Amino acid sequence: MRLIEGFIMTIKHEKRKPAGFYPSIFQILLSMLWGGNHTSIKVALDYSPPLQIGWMRFVSGGLVTVIYMCFKRESFVIKSAEVFPLTLIGILFSVQIVFMNYGQYLTTAGHATALNATFPIWAACLSHFLVPNDLMTRYKLLAIILSYLGVLSIVFLDTGLVTPGISLSGDLLSITSAILLGLRLVLTSNFAQNMSEVKLMLGQLIMGTIVFLIASQLIETTQFSYELNYWIAIFYQGSVIAGFGFLANAWLMKRYLPSTITFFSFIQPLSGVTVAWLILGENPGRGLIVGLILIVIGAIIFSGESYYRSTRVFK
Repeated sequence: MRLIEGFIMTIKHEKRKPAGFYPSIFQILLSMLWGGNHTSIKVALDYSPPLQIGWMRFVSGGLVTVIYMCFKRESFVIKSAEVFPLTLIGILFSVQIVFMNYGQYLTTAGHATALNATFPIWAACLSHFLVPNDLMTRYKLLAIILSYLGVLSIVFLDTGLVTPGISLSGDLLSITSAILLGLRLVLTSNFAQNMSEVKLMLGQLIMGTIVFLIASQLIETTQFSYELNYWIAIFYQGSVIAGFGFLANAWLMKRYLPSTITFFSFIQPLSGVTVAWLILGENPGRGLIVGLILIVIGAIIFSGESYYRSTRVFK
């Protein structure tokens, strides 16, 4: 009930608007950075188990967030009305990262990047019900169908046939992670209308650290390495992505409509595949290439149509 009431409050006091030129350029840069996230996870997995990498990442990102909050003089006090949003986002975040890390562990960095990049489509479906002015249209439906075909191409054309390291279970875990990420972004955008987006980010990182640390100690053997590549990978996925990337994305989601913020997210798989090829030497494979093309076309159709309609509404 409190969740529904929160959504109603957001709808009544809608402040978000379509992203303009400069926010869009900023989102392009963020998407390019995010493209290297799965490669950094894949590198770190050569030295440490998935859950350990998760809590180390969150600690690194949390330190960046705390420094930012101190610099901006943000309050660390949690109000009673903020307990539910912080708890829900924290749980969703932890579960989503579990699926992402284990999916990455079981499949290639290129596949995980491409499949996780379908999150704008899942976010779009949910935004239809939860975010004002993000209604589903026939063009959006076409975009979703194309993206689904892209997912099927990635999962079934290459599984166990072309590129070593690909598995159906890893791909399915990555798709689940994308669905949960889409839901988390929509909820974060709504909740941030009535509370600090920075506090939401810190809350999910604290929750993630606690959950992953406990789970890691129970079911994994802790392993560290002195290799420079290992610590660069942890720093990238922690300070760069979980720190700067999360904060920047939350700032955009608070101020602009989700559909226009996710407009340039299709750059992530292209960037991710390129990074995986350059650093890990992964062969993209025919299924991944076909799937990426379809996902990109679907994302362009969906996000472009969303931006056009929302711009007309806010004129």
